Amino acid sequence: MLILTKVDPAAADRIGYFGAISRHHFEPWQPITSMFIHAGFMHIFGNMLFLMVFGPPVEDRFGRIGFTIFYFAGGIASGFAHIALESAPAVGASGAIAAVSGAFLILFPNTRIKCFVIFFIIGIFMIPSWWLIGLFVVLDLGAQVFTPANGIANIAHLGGYAFGALTALTLLITGILPKEPYDMFSIIKHKKRRADFKAAHAIHNKAGVYASEKEVDPITAEIAQHRTQIGAALANSDLAGAADQYLQMLAKFPSHAKALTLHRDAQYQIANHLYQSGNRSAAADAFTRLLESYPNDPERHIITILLARIRAHDLGDPIGALELLEDLDEKVHDTDTKALIENELETIRAIPQ
Repeated sequence: MLILTKVDPAAADRIGYFGAISRHHFEPWQPITSMFIHAGFMHIFGNMLFLMVFGPPVEDRFGRIGFTIFYFAGGIASGFAHIALESAPAVGASGAIAAVSGAFLILFPNTRIKCFVIFFIIGIFMIPSWWLIGLFVVLDLGAQVFTPANGIANIAHLGGYAFGALTALTLLITGILPKEPYDMFSIIKHKKRRADFKAAHAIHNKAGVYASEKEVDPITAEIAQHRTQIGAALANSDLAGAADQYLQMLAKFPSHAKALTLHRDAQYQIANHLYQSGNRSAAADAFTRLLESYPNDPERHIITILLARIRAHDLGDPIGALELLEDLDEKVHDTDTKALIENELETIRAIPQ
């Protein structure tokens, strides 16, 4: 389009006219074509930057085909939201990417996003996704209310956010998408449990830690203190702090393997956080400890597939990954799980040995 604008401006205008979504000259193809036309390099650069940040984790949860369908549905829904309330034509993938961001908000509300900030202060900060995405929702709302003629399709953005968030929440509630400890549905559902745990921790501190007439082994006491600090961090939804405490504990007591594995939910949350934050080696170790300590875990199949994926693609151990998956394939009979295993086996076997 940039080249065509220079070579044949009239043709560029015709493509923009027929490709943009518009209330006044609507055509059936416009909800799709408008997603692939942008108003300049910075427009598409900004959209692709957001897609690069928020897209892959959502795709991991929805699957490739599910994510593709969701992405197009989000773009179409945002386009119809725009023409329902705005008369000006619109182009860009912003609505579809807003839908992806809305789903990310529900699926990974506490995940921290690395941001380069140049507003009042300059620097790189780790900002929780609920705060960052919430800020953009507020900015779109404010812009629509106070400067509606700003040349930005704020309604399309808001429609995308709403579509993505509602779709993700619906999939979690209906069980179509398996719940994870770090998604918003589970966080809200278990809020009381975390509050009870926090209250119990406060009572424990008030009464005095490890009060006993018997002499306590110093190493055991120190490990227990680390575990208490990890539990307190999890109770405050501080996954980053809990993961840091966990890694410090592992580094300090490498020979006390069994004593370092946390209770199931805590181990699972920390392993997932390490995976989401990119520390794949530590995540693999944490998931392995979980499987060894809880062999009958209801999610052991999915965890094993994820562990195999980490070994093959992040740790350079495709042979170990294949052994894990082939062993799992012999034990499971569920059709969906077998399909996941076969797909992963095919991907790993294609890796050069």
